[in-house]
Amino acid sequence: MMLGKLASFLGAVVLFLGVAIPQGTVSARQVTPDHCRDLYFFGGHGLAEGGVSDWGATVKDVYDNYEKGIHDADPDVSVGGEAIAYPRTEFPDWVRLVRARFSSRQEEEVINGSIALSDQLTERYKACPGERFILAGYSEGAWVIHDYLKNLGTKALDRIAGVVLLGDPQYVGTGIISKLYPNHAITPYFPPALKGKAASWCVSYNLPVAKRTVFDPICHFSGSDITNCLKAAQGEIDETWCPHLRYVETGGTKRAADFLVSVS
Repeated sequence: MMLGKLASFLGAVVLFLGVAIPQGTVSARQVTPDHCRDLYFFGGHGLAEGGVSDWGATVKDVYDNYEKGIHDADPDVSVGGEAIAYPRTEFPDWVRLVRARFSSRQEEEVINGSIALSDQLTERYKACPGERFILAGYSEGAWVIHDYLKNLGTKALDRIAGVVLLGDPQYVGTGIISKLYPNHAITPYFPPALKGKAASWCVSYNLPVAKRTVFDPICHFSGSDITNCLKAAQGEIDETWCPHLRYVETGGTKRAADFLVSVS
């Protein structure tokens, strides 16, 4: 597939990656012992949702379910969290960034997100020696977490209690990056040290009106499903045609939170 065509696909994708739901975050800077928790959650938003101080709707739902799950399991365990502080990207900027990425330059938004996560987590790592960390990312946020984890040292990995990814463009074998540009796929998918503590979900389901299974085209690349997702985002067809938009509605965020509770 020609690069220009991929850029067009991904330019369309940005239009349906969600609606921002502003949420307050706790600054990772100047962390004091009073701010320390037993478990601390970092969430990465998808394209066209969230922003520097916002979770984005999908990852925020993971956090809300996780916090409740931990409290139900043990009310004495303290939980906190914040968004990974990178800005939201809007169309047509994404087309420009994609062209840069596949011209062998680092994709700006992902790298910025990875750096932000490193800065935020490092502050807490130093200030709160007993704190363990949870990472959750949706769509672009999943890629951000991959980029952060790929070079992380053993000591830091030991402090990570759990990782969940949803709608991941790097999804092994079928993700839009790993499928079309395998040379840009991050391997291993998760560091070996996270075995049993990390999981990834890619939603698909049978849609009777379509007479077939529909896929999240970001983690299970399909040109027809990308087209349908764009139409769904524009209100031309029902949102059920676009699994990428429906991790909350299909229970994906709850399953992810339950997994994190189980490994915490």
